[in-house]
Amino acid sequence: MKNRSLIFIAFLCFLAVSAFSQERGTTRQINRVSVNWEIVNLLKNSENNLSQLFFFISSPLTIVIRDDSIEPSYQINNGNLLFSEQYLDLMRVDLTVNHAGRLHVFHDKPAGNEIIEIIFTLQNRFVTLKFARNVHQDCFDLFSAIINGKPYNLSSETGLPKLMIISNFDLR
Repeated sequence: MKNRSLIFIAFLCFLAVSAFSQERGTTRQINRVSVNWEIVNLLKNSENNLSQLFFFISSPLTIVIRDDSIEPSYQINNGNLLFSEQYLDLMRVDLTVNHAGRLHVFHDKPAGNEIIEIIFTLQNRFVTLKFARNVHQDCFDLFSAIINGKPYNLSSETGLPKLMIISNFDLR
């Protein structure tokens, strides 16, 4: 009887330790982490390389497309200029922080000039965003986009998005 009690107590201890370990393992939070040079170096030459990651942008982005070959479709209604939804869909790309992209190209240029190109597929288009290494902030900043083969230089008074990944560990 003593042996069964000891085995039962040992079993309960095992369950308690297992539950505690699982609970501790799940307390690590998954966060969006800015891609920095340490992450790039960690992954660029390993089997678990950059092409296996999903990439995101740090803030929403709208790109207005200038395409003179598309005839505007609009009407004036109560003094308001209203463009058709189809025209608006053709003339802009809306990218949210939840759209996942994949590595297209990593340009390993001279130190401090590295560029990462991420391709997103949305609104029946291929959108390639180019991020340049920002040595001072240790991140990659968006500077350019290619939409259906046409390049667009980007600028913003409030700043352009940074390149992000999802991880349970921030290397900063």
